[in-house]
Amino acid sequence: MVRLVGRCFYPDKRINIFVGPLGSGKTELAINTALVLAEKVPVALVDLDVINPYYRVRRVKAELAARGMNVVCPPGNMSLADVPALPPAITAVLARDDLREVFDVGGDDIGARVLGRFRPFLPAEQYAVFFVVNTCRPQVATLTDIHRMVDRVERAARVRIDYLVNNTNLGLETEAATVIAGRRMLDSVVRARGVPLAFTGVRPEIAEAVRALDPVTPVLPLKLFMRPPWE
Repeated sequence: MVRLVGRCFYPDKRINIFVGPLGSGKTELAINTALVLAEKVPVALVDLDVINPYYRVRRVKAELAARGMNVVCPPGNMSLADVPALPPAITAVLARDDLREVFDVGGDDIGARVLGRFRPFLPAEQYAVFFVVNTCRPQVATLTDIHRMVDRVERAARVRIDYLVNNTNLGLETEAATVIAGRRMLDSVVRARGVPLAFTGVRPEIAEAVRALDPVTPVLPLKLFMRPPWE
């Protein structure tokens, strides 16, 4: 389950896994979820993204480490590689029950196959899988697209999606109405699949406007870490 802390999202499971297509913003959501958890408990943030070379947790490892975060990712020269070089430390993290863990799993069904490798190590009843959706992205712009992508990721990762996450946005041009339009589309997915909507991710400056339009769904204001390398 998930719950509200001060009208914000707070996950209850020990292991929290974020998946979603390219451009969904899942890496930002994984980082921000880890930061929320780190305010109360020790946290490990695991980078399992082998798809997108520009938007990976490992690119901000030093900044997160300065905040006390334990970031697990391919070491040294392999940290920016496009190959699935996965450190043994990941299975070691999964075996620990003295900290909370957040996994950023790369991209689409191809990236989700990496998670499938670790499926035997996921302790039953101790993990939740969050599927992040930005309905402004072409891969999930329609209900058919969303259902198709969820099915593909579930098959590849060998896990069931436990929650949907609304991260609908148009970057800096995002308005509260944009976010709510994405949530309304996801309402149809919730009804069809029986998978609840966990929370909505938003830029801090529009968080209150989104809450005013949707006082029910938990809102997670996002501190942005992922920026293009040319900025």
